[in-house]
Amino acid sequence: MISTIAVLLAAAIPMPPVAPIKPAATGMSPLRMDVAGVRLGMPIEQARTALASANYACKPFGNEADFAARVAAEVKDRTRARGPVPYTTGTMQFDCRGPNGEGLTIHFAQVQSGSIVDDFSLRIDGRTVDLPALRRQLAAKFGRPMVGTELRGSWCDAGYRCGESIVFSEGPTVIIDTSNAVTINATRGTRAEKADDAAVMAAADRLVPKKTGAAF
Repeated sequence: MISTIAVLLAAAIPMPPVAPIKPAATGMSPLRMDVAGVRLGMPIEQARTALASANYACKPFGNEADFAARVAAEVKDRTRARGPVPYTTGTMQFDCRGPNGEGLTIHFAQVQSGSIVDDFSLRIDGRTVDLPALRRQLAAKFGRPMVGTELRGSWCDAGYRCGESIVFSEGPTVIIDTSNAVTINATRGTRAEKADDAAVMAAADRLVPKKTGAAF
């Protein structure tokens, strides 16, 4: 069983051997925490390289309008121009399987520089690992959570409310649950999504400057 755990951890959350295991400092930034080498905000090409190195087999799923296409659509809407909008796309998500059956889903955000990791979710069947041993190794790698316990804890960036829900997380957040299985969920947060939208609007503003007056 111990050798199986070592293989699982090496693939899913690579880390150097630690003996004895001592918890890292509390409050590691979610932007520094990784699964299979993948971190929040990482460009898609770097994510591909990290996943290949960790022996994860991934399939891209779906495409969505990239930054340029979103700006073009906004400009067309403002100017009421006719004709089709040039539609270029970025990858929506990766569906991945680890070397020992780990399930990993990664969603991407479309920003000006390209597709970046917006959120990810790792799942490991609790029947296949020694959960107490895994919890100790997670503590050594990531430290104690800012909120919660070793069974279910949250890591958040300073300045953002830190809770137990990924859905309503304002800033970068990682939630690890090892109650019965292992799940590691991470998100850039709702403020990042709003910032992405604001960047599209700002780019459209530069192409179609707002009028300073109006007829009444």
